[in-house]
Amino acid sequence: MIAAHPDDEDTRLLTYTARGLGGEAAYLSLSRGEGGQNLIGPELGVALGLLRSRELQAARDIDGARQYFTRAYDFGYTRSLDETLQRWPQAILLEDTVRVIRRFKPQVVVAVFPPTARAGHGQHWASGIIAQESFQVAADGEAFPELGLPPWQSKTFYRAAFFDRAAATLEYPLSDLDPWTGKSIFQISMQSRSQHRCQDMGLLQPLGDTSGALTWQEGGEGDQAQDIFAGVDTRLSAIASLLSGETLRTSVETRLRRVEEIVSNARQRLSAVAPFQTGESLAEVVKILDSIQDDLADQPGSRHAKDLIQEKLKISQEALAIAAGLLADSYTEFETVVPGQAFKVRTNFWNAGPLEVSDLKVSLVGAGWNEIAREKPDDRRQFFSTSLDDELELSVEVPRDANASIPYFLESDLQGDLYDWSAVPEDLRGLPFAPAPLFARFEATVAGAPWTLDREIVFRQRDQAFGEIRKPLRVVPKLEVAVQPALVVRPTDDDEPVRLRLQVVSNAQAETNAVVIIKTPPGWPEVEPHQMTLKPKDRQSLDIALQVPADIKTGQSKIEFYVENDGQSFHHSYPVVSYEHIRPTPRPVKASIDLSAVDLKLPALQRIGYIRGAADQVPELLAAVGAPVEVLSGEDLAEKDLSGFSTIVVGSRAYETDATLGKLNGRLLDYARQGGTLIVQYQQYQFARGGFAPFELEIRRPHDRVTDETAPVRVLEPNHPVLTSPNQISAADWQGWIQERGLYFAGTWDDAFKPLLSMADPDGDEKRGSLIIAKLGEGHYVYTGLAFFRQLPAGVPGAYRLFANLLALGQEKAGQEN
Repeated sequence: MIAAHPDDEDTRLLTYTARGLGGEAAYLSLSRGEGGQNLIGPELGVALGLLRSRELQAARDIDGARQYFTRAYDFGYTRSLDETLQRWPQAILLEDTVRVIRRFKPQVVVAVFPPTARAGHGQHWASGIIAQESFQVAADGEAFPELGLPPWQSKTFYRAAFFDRAAATLEYPLSDLDPWTGKSIFQISMQSRSQHRCQDMGLLQPLGDTSGALTWQEGGEGDQAQDIFAGVDTRLSAIASLLSGETLRTSVETRLRRVEEIVSNARQRLSAVAPFQTGESLAEVVKILDSIQDDLADQPGSRHAKDLIQEKLKISQEALAIAAGLLADSYTEFETVVPGQAFKVRTNFWNAGPLEVSDLKVSLVGAGWNEIAREKPDDRRQFFSTSLDDELELSVEVPRDANASIPYFLESDLQGDLYDWSAVPEDLRGLPFAPAPLFARFEATVAGAPWTLDREIVFRQRDQAFGEIRKPLRVVPKLEVAVQPALVVRPTDDDEPVRLRLQVVSNAQAETNAVVIIKTPPGWPEVEPHQMTLKPKDRQSLDIALQVPADIKTGQSKIEFYVENDGQSFHHSYPVVSYEHIRPTPRPVKASIDLSAVDLKLPALQRIGYIRGAADQVPELLAAVGAPVEVLSGEDLAEKDLSGFSTIVVGSRAYETDATLGKLNGRLLDYARQGGTLIVQYQQYQFARGGFAPFELEIRRPHDRVTDETAPVRVLEPNHPVLTSPNQISAADWQGWIQERGLYFAGTWDDAFKPLLSMADPDGDEKRGSLIIAKLGEGHYVYTGLAFFRQLPAGVPGAYRLFANLLALGQEKAGQEN
């Protein structure tokens, strides 16, 4: 399945294939969704991509499919295919997609979106084109020879029938019950989709009869097919057809047919309460598949057959472990380790079933990791009869040249809107993340069959409230350095020093000396290095007052920070993106700040109330430039006297994230009627449906937006205070915006509202609902879809100047007119 973003996938079809049919399914997302929004936390950009990638993996853990990506970075919504393929070159998308197809070897390829503007998003549109092109190109032996992968011919190409159910050529059932969960395929798929929590995708799991649908495009048995795999030989023994040489092909086919027979008989005996009775059958399957793997090892031209046999052998060995009651575990008491550190790992093996296990060997597996000692050095091969358990302690040393455990696609800087894979090993490209750094490998003979099982070594900890806590083992550098804030927006007439807080963290197990270096831009005063001594696992903070040149001009400057120790320089910190539904994931953050000098005048305001929205950093950014901001909770709205606030601002999507806001909306409107200014940043359809605006305000479906951040802006009311005071808004204030002008504009509105701006995407219709203002009683009501939530964190000068004018609305210096 191929589409553009996390949440684009049809989890119903993935679940039906993997959980319903027992097949193999995978979703290839062109991007990791970095350009979207976040309903559950502060992550945006790269950090949001990490969260959404992990949410995709959490979804795949439920629906049973696999996950892949291309190197494309989501640059945000666009209607334009041309812009998409300019920023995501088609040849690169095609190469990355062909790589995944040749590795995964699908018999069926499904495009979620059509290859036309009907897809509704330039990136969706591109995915529809790439899906069909890659279906054909992956089979071309002359295409992308640099991948080192033989061509793969998928049999059938379909498109999802979302956009035109009437044109569907086949339906597939989703009502069959999964016997192991008691849920229908549809219910499991809704559980899978609900893992996209940051995208507001939580869904119910209703009972009842339902189905999915596809539209045939090419291959297979044509548009008369009534089964997704019609015209495809899905038998295990069909793998033999990939081999050349009649003798070998016949031998492999015969043995695979024997596996099919054994598995069919074992399936009839399979019972959740007595899985042991299938153990010997699975041991026989493992022996046969292992013999085939040995026969193919030296056979040229058998790459696809080798890969598939290896895949089935791994699945069979995992199944054998379950059926035989073989339990293995490995853990350490360290969550983080540094290069060169030696630490202990404990492994456990328990044979809880009836099958004989012999010749058990436990070893540690990790690139460059050295096992340096073990508890039983003379007893590497241990023998187990039934119902025995044992524990082994091993010592291991982290490679001295080990890099920090970060996502492989973040090891180099972005190149435009593409991750840089130039230094990434070929076998990692396209995977969600690299494998864990260290595994324990358990090898044994089980009922006469060779058996191997890898267990990731994790950090294990007892929490007195929650019990056992497990987290991934991570390599971290000896020192980390971080600075706050990451952005400083500074009025050019401000002569106060910039106050920063630097934090240095030692991950070392010994006392460490560090020298803090601050690299300022040319023309700035130099800063003397600062020396500090850190105890093991210590962290120290340093408050810095940085003097800015008196003649600083408008624009952005970058100040960099790093620490030195023993000839090494450390430039990053590694915060972890962590939520209960995903695997914790570190990301590298460079210790630097961007200083944006802005010709900014603030109104004389006493107090600004702010109701935080989704992934909303705006209140802190306003406070940083001197605005007297106070974040308001639901309890504050219910109980505080709001009349003391000059202005109250509602953050983006706050009506979704704060359940109390809708109930207390009347208090906000009364506040405005009594002379206050209420500014509501963009909300979604729930806001319009709820009737929360004081006058009629509708948001169209699809909503009005301007996705081109360089789109010209036409001023409709040039003399309005919002455009003149205290900052005179000019054409220069619309320069330097990022990703988009705005979204969820008002589509239609009551005559009480006055639109101030007009803008349009290239070849798009004019939109006037980006900023509308109404007089409400003695005060003002503002609705704006302008993307302040993106522009202020990026330090865009014009966005700060315009927002300051909005805050001034209704104050004496800004005039009293509407």
